[in-house]
Amino acid sequence: MNITAINNLAAFLENIPSKHDRGFNMTSYVAAGVSVEQTNVGFQCNSTACIAGWASLVLGENGEIMKTARKSSEVDDFYEDFAGDLLGLDHRTAMELFEPMNVLIEPDAAWDEVTPRQAAKVLRNLAKTGEVDWSIALTS
Repeated sequence: MNITAINNLAAFLENIPSKHDRGFNMTSYVAAGVSVEQTNVGFQCNSTACIAGWASLVLGENGEIMKTARKSSEVDDFYEDFAGDLLGLDHRTAMELFEPMNVLIEPDAAWDEVTPRQAAKVLRNLAKTGEVDWSIALTS
């Protein structure tokens, strides 16, 4: 597990720069031209990304936040695999973090309403405990 990368991504999600013109939505890895999806950020944008999408776009190989975002076309693998590798996660942990609606007990939670700050809480908890616990986001 790359604690530095996890904490850097959490800090990034707590204050996504508007220069990226991309919001946050846990139901889309990376989506463009979204008009019906909630973007969950305080600025107008035309696209969204989830935790895996943002990790794939902004994390460097050493866990640093890159100055310029990676283009979607530069992500060779599935976003969950690419992001999982950048964060140093095993497959189970990556899927609990990136696709909680498909692997956890609460599939009916409002995953599209999770904010980037709530996701950052889950990431910080993961860095501290080694466990993905979405209950801290779903109750805040």
